Amino acid sequence: MTDKHGRAKKSGARPHLYFAYGSNLDQAQMRQRCPTARKVGVGRLDRYRLGFAGWSARWGGAVATVLRDPEASTPGLVWALSGEDLKRLDRFEGHPVVYRRRTLWVDLGEPRKQRVQVYVKQAIDPELPSERYFGVVLRAYVRYGFPTDGLATAIGVR
Repeated sequence: MTDKHGRAKKSGARPHLYFAYGSNLDQAQMRQRCPTARKVGVGRLDRYRLGFAGWSARWGGAVATVLRDPEASTPGLVWALSGEDLKRLDRFEGHPVVYRRRTLWVDLGEPRKQRVQVYVKQAIDPELPSERYFGVVLRAYVRYGFPTDGLATAIGVR
């Protein structure tokens, strides 16, 4: 169990904080993948930009990743995960082969920064996402009021 800030309550283990920036922005998908996950809030990963790379048979196109860029930032959601949820998410994300889970700082609003788990794609061969995958990400961006300029840049539209 977590409190409204994603911190573990006294009776449970401390949750793993995870930053979602792609299809895991979709709450229904996260409920399926990580049944006990709790949304902590909106966050921003500074010095990284959104990109699409590789190929996903499930989605029929490239999937999201984050790429180092000192001038950019990527919006997303922070989730509190149990240890079991994190193991399940590792399998879904192909950790450590397809994505590598890294610990990075995410801005959760002034004056809070938090160390969170972020999946970063191993091979970076830029490709386009399928319309279905892009639609999932775009709907989440609109739902949470994220600026869409990073999405446009990621697919080569300015």
